[in-house]
Amino acid sequence: MSRVVALIRGVGGPTALKMPALREALASAGFGDVDTLQVAGNLVLDDDGRAADDLAAVIRDTVRDAFGFDLPVLVRTHRELVDARARNPWADAAEGRWVQTVFLDGEATTTLELPQGVPEEAVVDGREVFVRYPEGIGGSKLQAGWFERRLGVVGTARNNNTVAKLIEMSA
Repeated sequence: MSRVVALIRGVGGPTALKMPALREALASAGFGDVDTLQVAGNLVLDDDGRAADDLAAVIRDTVRDAFGFDLPVLVRTHRELVDARARNPWADAAEGRWVQTVFLDGEATTTLELPQGVPEEAVVDGREVFVRYPEGIGGSKLQAGWFERRLGVVGTARNNNTVAKLIEMSA
């Protein structure tokens, strides 16, 4: 048994989840020690020997049954998070909140070409896209959904600061 990180895509606004209620719902579904980070669908939990796809399916079903939202869930092991951070060319940027990792549910099916004239930089590497937003994230058109549509996969983004904290929590 090891600790894994589950990332629920699309938590917030009309699909906001109260973290205590989410932990309670997951406990009812058989998960023991569940920690949450922020209110953005970041979970750290024991895998109980289950495969990542099985964990994602149970968490997704639990969220759907308990809250009525069908939100994709991506699971990464501690080692996979550490590896992703090591591959991120901007992992050590001074402004960690302006560097994101878009975690994908599978390998990208196409290559990525950014629009001309955008200040952002992005690299697709395996099941992650690493993005640097030198002018901030808020006004950028290159959000996780933009990458999903172009790469043909489901993804959810977390900034460098969050990834570092999830690595610490899942150790």
